Amino acid sequence: MSKSSQLIIGIVLIIVITFCMTIYSGVQTGRWSLFKGLAEARQLLKELPKEINDWVIVGEDQLLDLATITELQIQDGYVARSYRHTKTQAVVHMVLMVGPTGHVVVHTPEICFGGRDYKKEENRVSVKIPVVLQDSPDESEDSFWKVDFVNRGLRRDKISFYYSVSLGQFWIATENPRSAFQFYRYVYKIQVQSLADGETDNVKNFLQDCLPAIHEFLRPCN
Repeated sequence: MSKSSQLIIGIVLIIVITFCMTIYSGVQTGRWSLFKGLAEARQLLKELPKEINDWVIVGEDQLLDLATITELQIQDGYVARSYRHTKTQAVVHMVLMVGPTGHVVVHTPEICFGGRDYKKEENRVSVKIPVVLQDSPDESEDSFWKVDFVNRGLRRDKISFYYSVSLGQFWIATENPRSAFQFYRYVYKIQVQSLADGETDNVKNFLQDCLPAIHEFLRPCN
């Protein structure tokens, strides 16, 4: 085979591979068409109650910055709000989102938080939280990653994060979410954070109180 023929074949292969990768990326991110069920999932999140048991929203729903929304591809697909416990006055901040798997699962507090002001205290740990859903009398479990960050300054404030991914059923903390959820075009993700308050785990208390209600606003992912 001549060198010119080899060159032509090489160019054709590059074009074919590039085309296939473009098609795959477009399908996975929903660039050309909205995934089946995603529009309904986005809308349902907006209906999440602003009062859940003893937790009441502080102010109004918040807006994430445009860079974050664009990077995660979660336009119209998230709820960001703070909740306060009416008795203890504890406050947590929650972001609940649904969007393309490849964009959503890779962003964790370890990547997006910290920097100059805060440093990670220890490696994340898995926390299991029992939950009883309204349509099932049996107790099940949601699993979350927990990671703490400590202020580098004199105050030494600590912020605790819990985060997890869901296919519209239970929340799953997995070591490799990209491979674990690769066959699903979109997923849910939740992240809840709060200033540490002595021995009280405000985020865990919030999740224990509110997870059954949150489950009611999730739908199975495709």
